[in-house]
This record gives sequence, structure tokens and C-alpha cells, in this order.
Amino acid sequence: MSTRGSDARSGQGGELVRILITETREELLKADSKAGLMLTALGAALTALLGTISAGGIAPQRYAPVPQILFWAGCAAWVPALVMFGLAVAPRAGKPQRSRAHYFGDAAGMSSVELFADLVRQTDPRERNLSQFLTLSRTVWLKYRCIRHGMAWSTVFLVLTPFGLLTGASA
Repeated sequence: MSTRGSDARSGQGGELVRILITETREELLKADSKAGLMLTALGAALTALLGTISAGGIAPQRYAPVPQILFWAGCAAWVPALVMFGLAVAPRAGKPQRSRAHYFGDAAGMSSVELFADLVRQTDPRERNLSQFLTLSRTVWLKYRCIRHGMAWSTVFLVLTPFGLLTGASA
């Protein structure tokens, strides 16, 4: 009876890992969507700013030193925000390994169908699922970390730049 209980628990554990993989994939899609939206909004804000400057609507180079510093510091914060959001949406394919059959990258490096078929037969599905869950979890964590940093830099851009414009225009 103890083997049946052990088999049932390992079956439930396998089901849990598949549920976790599904939820993690959904979170991965959410992270990509959030980062893409933020990247688009950041690009639109910079486009509007550059359009206003090039049309002569504002002239930050004519502002007093403090408003200019605020404005240009805000503009400089745009760069790391862009980099962080770009890193968040960048694809992460992982590193292929010839000794397993866990991901598409593992298959891409194979030169023979027979060799890969052998690897597939030798692959433990539970070990593969655990490996996939760990990899996806790390990817989601990294994407969200990049998004948080990008949001912080975006906030600096969106606060300092208009503040520099407002104080410069009123002087």
C-alpha cells in the first residue's frame, strides 16, 4: 500500500508541476505584454518631446541652469529605461544541451533524428517538467526585475523632464 501512496503523491506532484508551468507561461506572457506596453509609451513620450522641441514649441537650451539640469537629467533617464524594457522583452532561448531532450534548442543542435529519438526515450518527463519550470521561473523573475528598473527610470524621466520644462518656461 505504501507504494501506491507514493505513486499517487508523485502523480499529484507531476500534475502540480504542469499547473505551475502553465501559470508561469501565462505570467511570462503578462510580463512581455507589460514591458511592450511600457516600451511603447516611453517611445511615444520621447517622440512627443522631440516633436515639440523640433517644432520650436520649447527651447530647453535657453533655460536657466537649474531647469536645464532637471530637463537633461530627465532625458538621460530615458536611456536606461529603454534598455531595461528592451531587456525585458528580449527573447531568451536558453542554452541547448546535447545530452537531454527538454527544449526546442536541445533538438536544434542535433544532427540525427535517431540520436534525438534516443534522447527522447531516455528523458524522464518529470525531470524535464521540473527543469522547464525552473527555467521559466527564472526568466519571469528576470523580466519583472527589468520591468521594475525600467519603471523607476521612466519615473525619473517623466518627473524631471516636465519639471525642468515647467520651471524653465516660467522663468
